[in-house]
Amino acid sequence: MRRILLCHGGTPLVISYERKGERLALDREGRRFEADVSRDRSWFDVRSGGNATRCAVARDRRGVWVSCEGRTFLLEEDRPEAAAKGKPSADELRAPMTGRVVQVSASAGAAVREGDLLVTIEAMKMEFRLLAPEDGVVAEVRCREGERVELGDLLVVLEKPA
Repeated sequence: MRRILLCHGGTPLVISYERKGERLALDREGRRFEADVSRDRSWFDVRSGGNATRCAVARDRRGVWVSCEGRTFLLEEDRPEAAAKGKPSADELRAPMTGRVVQVSASAGAAVREGDLLVTIEAMKMEFRLLAPEDGVVAEVRCREGERVELGDLLVVLEKPA
């Protein structure tokens, strides 16, 4: 098994994983998850226990963005020096796919709650809804309805409430 150190929302994650063909096994703090995973460009199809989920994955300078079932997560390399600076962290919501923005529900300065709809993107006649990953304040909206976006483009910046 390989071991990786990640960080999500300021919480360190130590994950061990092993891949054999399409079978992926993850272990975190003694909890094991196994699934069949196949890849189609930036999409990953995950099948486990009779359930199937399609996730979009993109990498940028901050880490790996995973968008799945309307939620987007940033998995960063665990860097203790970032936490030591004591700055409030900002969440960047990025396009999980190339497509067209069909709805922008977020507006700069607005308070949002976890699960609130921020942006809807359409690609290949499928809509993907980007939801707020946590409570916060919309610092910036960097997209407009009708605009074409590319995988990984920055769409919304959230800040933790004061």
